[in-house]
Amino acid sequence: MNPVRVLVTRANTKLEKPYDEDSLEGKYCENEGSQEEPSSQQTNDSFDIDKVDEEDDGTFQGVPLSDIPNICQQSPTISDMKDIRDRNHTFLIKPFKYDSNDPDCEPEPLYENGTYVDEWDQDNVRLPCSQFYITKNGTQRWPIIQESLTKLQHLSETHMATMEDIKETIEECAGRKYEFNCLERLLNEVYSADERAHFMSTVLSNICSLALNVDKICSRPPPLLRIGSNRTVTMSQKQAASLLACAFFCLFPRRFNQKVGSEYENYQNPNFNTLFQGGRTGGSKWKLEKLKCIFHYFNRITEKMPNGVISFRRYQLPDSCLPKWAESKEPLCKIHITKNKIIEDIVGLLQVDFANKYIGGGVMSDGCVQEEIRFVICPEMLISLLLCEVIQPNECVFLIGCERFSTYQGYSTTFQFKENYIDQTPKDSWSRKLCHVVAMDAIAFHNRSIQYTIKNMKRELIKAYTCFRVPAAVIDQKSGVATGNWGCGAFNGNKQLKAIIQLIAASQAGRPLVYLTFRDQNLVMSFHKVYEHLSNEKATVKDLCTYLQQYSTLYKKLPLFDFILQTPVSSLYS
Repeated sequence: MNPVRVLVTRANTKLEKPYDEDSLEGKYCENEGSQEEPSSQQTNDSFDIDKVDEEDDGTFQGVPLSDIPNICQQSPTISDMKDIRDRNHTFLIKPFKYDSNDPDCEPEPLYENGTYVDEWDQDNVRLPCSQFYITKNGTQRWPIIQESLTKLQHLSETHMATMEDIKETIEECAGRKYEFNCLERLLNEVYSADERAHFMSTVLSNICSLALNVDKICSRPPPLLRIGSNRTVTMSQKQAASLLACAFFCLFPRRFNQKVGSEYENYQNPNFNTLFQGGRTGGSKWKLEKLKCIFHYFNRITEKMPNGVISFRRYQLPDSCLPKWAESKEPLCKIHITKNKIIEDIVGLLQVDFANKYIGGGVMSDGCVQEEIRFVICPEMLISLLLCEVIQPNECVFLIGCERFSTYQGYSTTFQFKENYIDQTPKDSWSRKLCHVVAMDAIAFHNRSIQYTIKNMKRELIKAYTCFRVPAAVIDQKSGVATGNWGCGAFNGNKQLKAIIQLIAASQAGRPLVYLTFRDQNLVMSFHKVYEHLSNEKATVKDLCTYLQQYSTLYKKLPLFDFILQTPVSSLYS
């Protein structure tokens, strides 16, 4: 029997409710009216990717993009894996160093010879291969899963597998009944005969193999990234593929139950059951297209398993690092504003994911806007749903090195998988692609007017600064930040307010800002006009915060940009 280690469960770390005051200083107190978020179906402004497939027409404002620091031009210096002694950084692989002269070298699991070290508790992902995963009658579930997946794999390899076989396998493995109309429609109606045959006889067999060997591939469960944990998990792309194969077969235990008081009430369900269901109509068109993207990923890794490394890092801003906004003399950062580019195409910058506080938003259901689209064209990001507890106001999650596999067209209800994408992003010394994404969740304003309260402006400012701040240890490695209309769709954020908040946060963090307005030329021009005005006035972070504080009582009278243009900095303190 494989050796087993069971760790003592760590109690969940809850954030203390900080005090609130009528100032941008101090900590943020959660707004009780903003907890329930709208459907992720529309979380950002409508934006058609077709219209940005052409080259940018050169109509930008601010500094050229070439003037923005880029980590692909000068890769950050990072310590070798073998020298990392951080107990909050968990590696699922042995120390590994990328050698561009030997690009086929693969990371190895942490434990050798098929050894699986189990950790079945509330501090780690509960993997289906655990001996402690048992059925209601007390028998181990893993042998049941192995038998069922092995049978399906044989059917696949002998060209006999059917949709009904997939359904029966998933339900037998999970011990639950599910609805599969969306998956069934994709395989039996949308796919061509050749596409269906290839998936059923080749790709499906590989998914079975990846799930069957999760114990050998991963060798231990990854830890959960819980509230306040400041943890990082680093794994190979193959390990991520194995975990996603388990999600395909809905193997992760207890994750379906997200009722109040349940173990996973503050987590997403990473299993694919909600992605597979589609009602009597077989699922929305865009849900089918999301499945196409994910299945394209499985097709790609069946052809050739990528051998890179990815990391997921949860970060909580310490109270000691909260800026004294009312005293900050930091100048405005450089800015580049354009309408014809999208965030994922700005390579080498910190790319902002307009996130739901439950990371991934509606990616496993009907959501299909910025965050959900990013997660299906880069399916390794779906691992964050498995790991991450709900994000708190002074927290964010970094997704580092995730590969892109698909291109797309359309947006929201017009979203479509387009074709294969070859991600040629350079790698760092750990073999992670130099793609750094940060999940930055906005408040959902059911009442638009409450976003102008000091409390809510403070919350959004702290959130943005948490995401943009560069740790002191790598202060000389500041790349730019690629962002845009954060929380300005169904979350009802005001574009002008969010632009200024992000300008303040980036300036305080000392990072240039690349602001993508998603075809809003008026915002390009108006934001740059305000920026030029503030620059001429030699405005500082302190001044911008004072503008917001005074505007909190004036928002009904005039737009924020007009208020700034009509109010000299010198008059703010008179």
